[in-house]
Amino acid sequence: MIENDKIPVNSKVLVWARESIGQSRNHVVEKTGINLRRLNQIENGEKHPGLEELKLLAKTYKRTIATLLLREAPQEKPLPKDRRTIDSKDIGKFHEKTILAVRKARAFTQSLIELKTDAGIAIPKFKYSASVDSNVDELAQTIRTDLNLNEIRELENINDILEAYIDKVESLGVAVFQMSLTQDNLRGFSIIDEDIPIIGIKRGSEKPTSKIFTLFHELGHIVLNRGGLCDLSIKTTSEIEKWCNAFAAEILIPKSDLLSRDIVQDYKYKQNKVWLKKDLIELSNYFHVGPLAILRSLLTNKLTTSKYYNEKHQVWNKPSFGRSKNPKGRDIAKETIREKGKNYISLAFSAYDKNRIDIKDLSDFLGVKLSYIPKTRELLNSR
Repeated sequence: MIENDKIPVNSKVLVWARESIGQSRNHVVEKTGINLRRLNQIENGEKHPGLEELKLLAKTYKRTIATLLLREAPQEKPLPKDRRTIDSKDIGKFHEKTILAVRKARAFTQSLIELKTDAGIAIPKFKYSASVDSNVDELAQTIRTDLNLNEIRELENINDILEAYIDKVESLGVAVFQMSLTQDNLRGFSIIDEDIPIIGIKRGSEKPTSKIFTLFHELGHIVLNRGGLCDLSIKTTSEIEKWCNAFAAEILIPKSDLLSRDIVQDYKYKQNKVWLKKDLIELSNYFHVGPLAILRSLLTNKLTTSKYYNEKHQVWNKPSFGRSKNPKGRDIAKETIREKGKNYISLAFSAYDKNRIDIKDLSDFLGVKLSYIPKTRELLNSR
């Protein structure tokens, strides 16, 4: 192919597209088959790519060809701050799947705002704020009372409980999405630089009780106005992460409520600090959290020992803990509703039913092919 058949592009846009998804040139060579010398020439502006090369690059960078043809690289908001408890050499480095999850959450939020605005639904302005010096117990209790979280105790199905907690948090003017976070040991993230704050929680193998704790940990970040990408490690030295963990714990396991439980009173009276698993499970079922979260609260209140807690933490916090032994095939409709939330999906279908958007728009809002729309509606109506 002669050079006249190539497509003029701004090489800086191509470099931006690659770097914005955290890919090295060697990775692009492996993914596209374009040799390194050729890629260097394209990125240095010495040569222009052909159409097939441009298609390969667009697919690899998860961008449209139109984006790669822009005259200048667009300004994009950065990733939230890295708040993982990992070796410092890895701080700020993320897998492309993580970057895409954040990018998707930002896009979902703009779509959610569009759907609500079009439907005439006002989005409340998030009103809570604090610093790491604020009394975490008092603030957690205030929010717990404002949201009337006690009424969720009446629910029995843990997935219904998770949805109810998400509804409560969204009522504060927060967008909540369940994202595919399969890399970088992430449990969740929070974004504070959009028109409304965003919480992303890990879906998939994550247990509902773990998702619930992550939801309120990330809400803590929004209260502090300090977003981030988090692994929720209890070994963190970050005061922000410690505060958010304490905030989530007090929201979900109020100290006064925990200490008033008969089973806790019994252990306290007997000065027994080694807890039976069945008793931890009984408490975890009541508070809608995992047994490890209960044990952590008991440790905070000096009702168990660090040695016993650490032993259980090693067993219960392994990456494989809680994963399905017999994973099923993908259910696109279910994934779509879990990812974007039933409120978002309901708004999209409502806009379609009222002829404010057409079927193609609905497909775009849902992020699914036309063939999956009937199944998605059927599943939504059955919930």
